[in-house]
Amino acid sequence: MDKKISEKQLKANQENGKKGGVKTNEGKEVSKYNALKHGILKATVSEYEEEFSNDVMDRLNSQFQPVGVLEKMLVDRIGYFYIRLFRVAKSENEYMKSILNPRKVTVKDIIPQIEFTETIVENEGYIPVLKDTSVEKLTSTYLRYEIALENRMYKAIHELQRLQASRNGEKIPPPLAVDIDMTGVKADGFVS
Repeated sequence: MDKKISEKQLKANQENGKKGGVKTNEGKEVSKYNALKHGILKATVSEYEEEFSNDVMDRLNSQFQPVGVLEKMLVDRIGYFYIRLFRVAKSENEYMKSILNPRKVTVKDIIPQIEFTETIVENEGYIPVLKDTSVEKLTSTYLRYEIALENRMYKAIHELQRLQASRNGEKIPPPLAVDIDMTGVKADGFVS
């Protein structure tokens, strides 16, 4: 959604653009995380996650204090993997609430001869935000998504830690986790 701006604001923006951006240290300190706030992964955040997302990113930036584009990118990835894990947990929670608190109704015969009945709602139950069909699709993949997201998040954390250690002049040990590609391995264990 593009917001409409006035002609006066457009001219002011164009004039400010000619001046070359932020000049003061204070201004640079404020704007240094703009790429994180407006980055490509920001588009994956829904409206109900906006405040939570901003809080997560602020805390991660404070904790890791990234320097340079690569460190900032890794912190960004860690944050959005975390937010996606939050989504999976929220979806699973919605599903469980609807199962544990179902809608209960009683059908009462008013005139049995002509099958005239009245439905009485005893308990409205929890009505999930997600529809049953969506939840069914998600429930079959909760664990798979969670594991994949956690693996990616931890990989990004380890890469960030290694990069920061290198920047600080520390000796970098080899990674403790090793990725193994099993494609092309035959049943007898030999690579084709």
